[in-house]
Amino acid sequence: IVSHPHRAIVIELATESVGGLNGKVRLSRPMDEGYSTVQVETTAEGLLVMKGQVTQRSARFDSKPAPILQGVAFETSLKIDHDGGEVIRGEDFLALKEVKRATLFLVSNSSFYHNDYQSQNAKDLSALVGLGFDEILDVHVEDHRSFYDRVELQLPTTGLEALPTDERIANVKAGKVDPGLEALLFQYGRYLLISSSRPGTNPANLQGLWNEHIVAPWNADYHLNINLQMNYWLTNVTNLAELNGPLFDYVDRLVENGQVTASKNFGCRGTFIPHATDLWAPTWLRAPRAYWGCSVGAGGWLMQHYWDHFEYAGDTVFLQERVFPALEEVAAFYSDWVITDPRDGSLISAPSTSPENRYINAGGDTVATCLGSAMDQQIIAEVFDNYIKACSLLNRESSLLHSIVKQRKQLRPGVVLDSKGRILEWDREYDEPEPGHRHMSHLYAFHPGNSISRKKDPRTFEAVRKTLDHRLANGGAGTGWSRAWLINSSARLLDGDRAHEHIQLLLQKSIYDNLFDAHPPFQIDGNFGYTAGVAEMLVQSHEENTIRLLPALPSAWASGHIKGLKARGGFTIDIYWADHSLERAVIRPSTDSKIDLIYKEQSVPLSLERDRAFIFYP
Repeated sequence: IVSHPHRAIVIELATESVGGLNGKVRLSRPMDEGYSTVQVETTAEGLLVMKGQVTQRSARFDSKPAPILQGVAFETSLKIDHDGGEVIRGEDFLALKEVKRATLFLVSNSSFYHNDYQSQNAKDLSALVGLGFDEILDVHVEDHRSFYDRVELQLPTTGLEALPTDERIANVKAGKVDPGLEALLFQYGRYLLISSSRPGTNPANLQGLWNEHIVAPWNADYHLNINLQMNYWLTNVTNLAELNGPLFDYVDRLVENGQVTASKNFGCRGTFIPHATDLWAPTWLRAPRAYWGCSVGAGGWLMQHYWDHFEYAGDTVFLQERVFPALEEVAAFYSDWVITDPRDGSLISAPSTSPENRYINAGGDTVATCLGSAMDQQIIAEVFDNYIKACSLLNRESSLLHSIVKQRKQLRPGVVLDSKGRILEWDREYDEPEPGHRHMSHLYAFHPGNSISRKKDPRTFEAVRKTLDHRLANGGAGTGWSRAWLINSSARLLDGDRAHEHIQLLLQKSIYDNLFDAHPPFQIDGNFGYTAGVAEMLVQSHEENTIRLLPALPSAWASGHIKGLKARGGFTIDIYWADHSLERAVIRPSTDSKIDLIYKEQSVPLSLERDRAFIFYP
């Protein structure tokens, strides 16, 4: 087990064999270009210790070789308690001889978190003295369940539940439907975030905690044009709000560092946050090509997570102390960043890109930058709108507010329909070399944004469907995270069978046998995005003062229940259904509230009392 309360990995080995357990315990780490990365030794106290530092001899900077020979230093210590037999100390191993039971305590700390990480290891081991495996297990399970047990999902059973996951995935690839596996994968996403985003740590990166490489894919860093954000789509709705803490702590560091970048690199107020960064939160652009590395929407997209967290909890202290300071810095940057489009006098983001995509210009060249991409315009509009709302809620007045109110009216719309009735991705209608591109960035306002809905604008709502159809008709969604995005988008389209079709394709094409998401290689955002998508199929609260129940229930989920989901406004919701229809929903508000409760075409206005459960029967 990996016990968060004990800061340790604990392994118990036991045998009834007369000869006991016999063998050597070693610690190792992969080589870096043929060079050892650690030194392993035993101590007089009987510990097995591995010391080293992070290196990357094949590293590159500015597209040129730049070997990293010194990095974060770390120490891993292993202690063995045993019954029967003996533990023999070797030079770089511990040997078990005729041992009946061996409990291995493994602790590890680094210079990133602790100046004296060796002393922290000693403290962590000392705290385990006298604790047996069962005692540690009980505390570990209680800690984990305090998060995990908040949400329960039950989908139809098929008799496949006893099979191992590799066989179940093989069955889905052969065309079978396994709702139980889909429910398991939903909870697996929650499990992974509980494991990799605890308070006091860094937020989950591209591989979470499970990178096994010296040279990780994409450096196991933070990509802010969808990937980091997707990692946290599930937090509030699946009742894991506290796990946002590492994200907000990290983004606050980006906001601080980005103030220098905004001023020195761009001559703007506020803060600039780039498309990619790492543990040290640098904010300079780190890409040799604009089409994947120059995205100015990252800061605004991250602000959506602050705002969503506020909307779910309704915590005005959080709004004042955490949301507003960050949001104001990002809004100030965009206020200075936008320019007047000489073609029509509107305000636009320039230069502007649509993440990792390109178009063909009038000269026949494949290019990436334009004057006001859909995503940039949509994100800036959202930031301005939320900043204006925040100022109103907090009774703030400033010259920046007055400027942004004026600029918001002049900002060119980010949602424009082309001649075919689809959402325009660029500033004008262009041909594209890759019409089936994996990013759906120009649909940001629809999802994860909330400014497009069937209730608000049916015509634009249908344009979203046409846009997605066009992407898919041209081979879109080749990666796990992209497929997860389509599950969420299909749920927002109120199309459960379409969402479930993408669930089947995710399981068939993008899930490894251990349920890790396949980019390929492994990339954890698809797991998190899938979990968020399933929740989106069962409850939606992105429309103002509105909760939708079972908005995208697929035919394959004829009966079931979900308990403990959250909705914006401070609601906890349990939903029960059978024969493809809602039986009842239990809604527990944390404040006195007025909402419209929607099930299918039925809309019921409700006035709810704080902490008093309301049971809805359709």
